[in-house]
Amino acid sequence: MKEHAETLGVEYLIWQDKIWSLTRDAEGWRDYTHGTDITTRHIDHLHVTVRARS
Repeated sequence: MKEHAETLGVEYLIWQDKIWSLTRDAEGWRDYTHGTDITTRHIDHLHVTVRARS
């Protein structure tokens, strides 16, 4: 998904305490510190946010 983010319309991904965004791609995966448990830290799933289609 990261490799084809522009084509897929991916704005950002959150996975295993890390976040990646298309606008900050050069920074790579950054720490994601908003969670307190397995689910909110996105350990047990991948969170994908995509842009709205026009």
